[in-house]
Amino acid sequence: MKILLTGGHLTPALSFIDYVSKHHSQEKLVFVGREFSQDELRQESVERYEVEKRNLPFITFQAVRLGGSFYRRPIQNLRKFFDSVKQAKKILRQQKPAVMLSFGGYLAVPLALAAKSLRIPIVTHEQTASSGLANRLIGRLADKVAVSFTETLSEFPSNKAVLTGNPLRAGVFSSRHPKPDWLPSKLNQPLILVMGGNQGSQAINQAVADSLPELTKDWIVIHQCGKPTADQPYQAILNREKQRLPKKLQSNYFIKEWIDDQDLFWLYRHAFCAISRSGANATQELAAAGVPSILVPLPNSRGNEQAKNAQWLVRAGGAVLLDQAELRASTLLKSLATMKTLEPTIRKNLNQISMPENAAEQLYEVVAGVVKK
Repeated sequence: MKILLTGGHLTPALSFIDYVSKHHSQEKLVFVGREFSQDELRQESVERYEVEKRNLPFITFQAVRLGGSFYRRPIQNLRKFFDSVKQAKKILRQQKPAVMLSFGGYLAVPLALAAKSLRIPIVTHEQTASSGLANRLIGRLADKVAVSFTETLSEFPSNKAVLTGNPLRAGVFSSRHPKPDWLPSKLNQPLILVMGGNQGSQAINQAVADSLPELTKDWIVIHQCGKPTADQPYQAILNREKQRLPKKLQSNYFIKEWIDDQDLFWLYRHAFCAISRSGANATQELAAAGVPSILVPLPNSRGNEQAKNAQWLVRAGGAVLLDQAELRASTLLKSLATMKTLEPTIRKNLNQISMPENAAEQLYEVVAGVVKK
């Protein structure tokens, strides 16, 4: 069977790809994704890099973002939307998949419409506890809707919704990984992992930059800053801040646009804590790997999704919350001081959180099931 994957949530898609490649290598996979994670800012997405690294075909596709911005230019955007459906039909006719697997997001909507018109079975996966607009639309077209949380089942028709859990990368559950070759052999300070999501976070980047003189006195800081945009070359800006530090402290700060899987898994196991956005996959991976975290939710995420993700982990005692409106050097340093006090308790709480390890397998069974029909 040939499975066409698409959608805005990359991490569970990669987990599914890794599972199928290992356990069902007879299946053919193709990924339809974005060239830019932010079109206007021309920020390259990491999708092509991660998919092609796994030796899968990657097909570039563009679609119109749904939501409030759609109505600023309704006629122009409506025309672009219908053009994207036509392009989606062309891709599907060329690829001839047995099933389409969506991981939500605006990119998957025209592909789902095209698949429905061509009578190609559709499965969509919802990572969060509260479904987004795209998945609510796709859910009406889909044969099955896989969800990560029990409370999300009620948001979709009972004959479609099935609980699989969220596919997390298998390495998250393992404690043994090779040390990144770009780190020194000995680390003389505890390690902090800073993550801004696939796109990076200008707010977190700025707070870290402003905190560097203090941070690097006490910590080794590993900073995943995001790929450059048209007006924000994140890594270059942070490198300039690094050069302003005393030589001794410069060696305590490492800047990466993107951190590969195996390196990230090692960092999860050796970090004192993480400073992170609170996307569904980030919070669930941090919980699964047992990493105490300071979470800074994206304030304008759809449906307040990131705040809900953060609140879930904070309520479980696995994280400290820092609102972006309050984020600055002083509050970041204060949160780290709080983390020093709470870290042993947070680790105990994280040990009580159980994340499903077989979600990718469960999702594969759902996908295979709609094809057999």
